This record gives sequence, C-alpha cells and structure tokens, in this order.
Amino acid sequence: MAVVGIKVNKIEGNRNEQAKIDGPVRIGSAPRILSITESQMNSGTGKVNVLEISFEYFTNYDPALGNIRVDGSIMYQANEDARKDIMSSWKSDKGLPKEVSTEVLTQMTQRSMLITMTMARELGLPSPLPLKISDQPPQGAQ
Repeated sequence: MAVVGIKVNKIEGNRNEQAKIDGPVRIGSAPRILSITESQMNSGTGKVNVLEISFEYFTNYDPALGNIRVDGSIMYQANEDARKDIMSSWKSDKGLPKEVSTEVLTQMTQRSMLITMTMARELGLPSPLPLKISDQPPQGAQ
C-alpha cells in the first residue's frame, strides 16, 4: 500500500493589507480530507485501481494577515481488500485506518508545506515554517 501520486488542483492565497501587527503572529495549518473515491490511473503496465483522496490544506494567520489554501488529490494504491476496508472506514466515520492516515497526511503535508512556503514568500507573509539561522558554524566546520 502506498501513495503513488499527488496532484494539486488549486492554490489560493491572499494578503490582508489592512491587518495590523502588534504582537506575535500565530500561524496554523489544517490538513483536511474532503472525500475518497475509487478510481483508475495509468501505469506502465496499464490501468491500476487506486483510491483518490481529495484534500484541502489551509494555512491561516492570526492576526488576520492572510491565508493560503492548497486543494488536491492523493492517489493511494492498495490491494482490493485494503481498498474496501479503507472505503468502509471512510463511509462509516469519515476516518482512515491509522497506517493509511499517517502516510496520507505526511505526503499531503510535505507537498502542501512547500507550496505554502513559496506562496507566503510571494505574498509577503511570514513563513509557516520558520527557519532558524544560527551564527554558529556547523559542528566540524573550520
């Protein structure tokens, strides 16, 4: 079972020019699975049955400096029994089995965070993943 593809369908971002900053800025990201459908995709050996997991990755700033949203789909390949279990879990409680959920959320976050960081830079918003730059040389560097 594995993620075999990710496609981004929509990227939106905006900056609120009227927002005032007079304290710390809190940045929150919320990944959300919207739907799961059975689908097929092309592979080197023909068509393959997959689950298409539609998602939204929303990043919000507080105070309301702006927001960034990434919509897309993750193609998840599994054998027929596993696909049935995943679909059953989704239909019953809108959840995924833990091992599937972990892999899907990791892949979704990795791809969306890269896009979100780029969008934040272009919009002049703080990075959702602050990078600490040290003035100390790396260990072993001379």
